[in-house]
Amino acid sequence: MKPSEIRKHLRTQRNNLSHSEQTHHAQKAFNHFVNLLNTEKAFQKKQNIALFLSQDGELSTQEAIQYLWNNTQHNVYLPVLETKDEWHMAFANYTPKSEMIKNQFGILEPHLTHSQHQNGQAMDWVFMPLVGFDLRGNRLGMGGGYYDRTFAFKLDQPNNSTQLIGWAHQCQQTAELPHEEWDVPLNGVITEQGYQAF
Repeated sequence: MKPSEIRKHLRTQRNNLSHSEQTHHAQKAFNHFVNLLNTEKAFQKKQNIALFLSQDGELSTQEAIQYLWNNTQHNVYLPVLETKDEWHMAFANYTPKSEMIKNQFGILEPHLTHSQHQNGQAMDWVFMPLVGFDLRGNRLGMGGGYYDRTFAFKLDQPNNSTQLIGWAHQCQQTAELPHEEWDVPLNGVITEQGYQAF
């Protein structure tokens, strides 16, 4: 299938999950997230952690964000699309007191000046949305290329420490995704079934 057909199929599967399935998956994924925080040595130091606000049937991130705010010293960031001209996408610090505005896709973002934005290289961990993934670490997004362009530096820096972790329902896994040379692979994925490192 073409990427557009795969995207449509997987979004339909995701949106067909019932409210109780969504809630159950979110709770299970959250448990795996907390386990990762407690077992991965990197989290013993203060980290810059980027997440996203779930929509369109995506696996909920709300509990993970709330946990980081209430129980850790880590900095929480959300992606922002309107930023410095030389950046494709940036990240803005997100707190319970953040003033929020909608971007061109109707997604809420922290309302900060461009000078307060951080680039992708400033993030230690990025829990990112996706439409589909395979066990080779290939990721299928919405087609805008924001994440691939923002983290393109990882293709030239294979030892770069920024960790890109997919956040998705297990039903979004597919056998093999088409791969282009500019696609930036995932370092791992969290689903309701657990954490998988690639």
